[in-house]
Amino acid sequence: MTGPVGEVVAALTAPLAPLDEAVAALGRDPGLVAWWGDGEVPATGPEHPVDASWVLLEVGDATMLRNRVTRQDLYRTGVSPLRRALAGLLLDDLELAPTWAADVILPRAHEDRLDAWMRAHLRLSWTVREDRKVLLGPVRDAMGPGLREDGATARAACARFTAAAGERPVRDPSVPFRRP
Repeated sequence: MTGPVGEVVAALTAPLAPLDEAVAALGRDPGLVAWWGDGEVPATGPEHPVDASWVLLEVGDATMLRNRVTRQDLYRTGVSPLRRALAGLLLDDLELAPTWAADVILPRAHEDRLDAWMRAHLRLSWTVREDRKVLLGPVRDAMGPGLREDGATARAACARFTAAAGERPVRDPSVPFRRP
C-alpha cells in the first residue's frame, strides 16, 4: 500500500509499546490512533503484523492525541464509543451496571474496573496527521478493525450496554443532577 493511507497503516502497525509508555509519548498534535487488544478481548479483528497476539479493535481520529486518549478512551464511558463497546462486551465479566444520567454511563467504581481492565489488555499506536479527517475512512477500510464504531459487533455491544441500564427514567428538573 502506498501514499498517505499506506504511511498511516505503516505507522499504526509498528511494534507496540506497553500502554502507559504509548500514552506518555502522546502530544497535543492531531492524528490517528489504533487500539489493539490481547486474547482476553471478546472481539475479533485483524492480527498485528509484528505481534499476532494483538488484534486491531478500532481506529479513530483526534484533534489532540493526548486529550482523545486520556479524556475519552481511558476516562469515561459516556464519551468514548470504544469504552461503550468494551463495556457492552464485558458487562458480565466485570460486573458492570450501567445507569442513566444524561446518557447511559457507568458509576465511578465501575469506570475504574473497566479502566484497569483496558490498561491490562489493550495497546495503542498512533501517528500525527493534520489530514486525519480525510484519512480516517480509508485507513479504517484498509485495516478493518474488529470494533469499528459503525460495525455490527460494536453496535450490538453498545446496544447491550444501553439496554443493561433499563428504561430511561423521567428526571425531575427541580432536582439537581448528581453523577452516580
